[in-house]
Amino acid sequence: MDGKTVVRYLDLLADLMLVRRLQPFQSNIGKRLVKSPKVFVRDSGIVHALLNISDEESLLGHPVVGASWRDL
Repeated sequence: MDGKTVVRYLDLLADLMLVRRLQPFQSNIGKRLVKSPKVFVRDSGIVHALLNISDEESLLGHPVVGASWRDL
């Protein structure tokens, strides 16, 4: 998939408030390293569906249990 297509999809998801982009803290003026934003999924239902978590028991045994309910 083309990188521009991914950026457009992420822009759409951010506009729909389904994902949140967290920009890098430091700027890289004069460096070759390119820092990209972190992407967080806001909807816990989507997170659980992507991780194949179908019920409460499988959620409680998963390492993402705390972070999936955190309000971003």
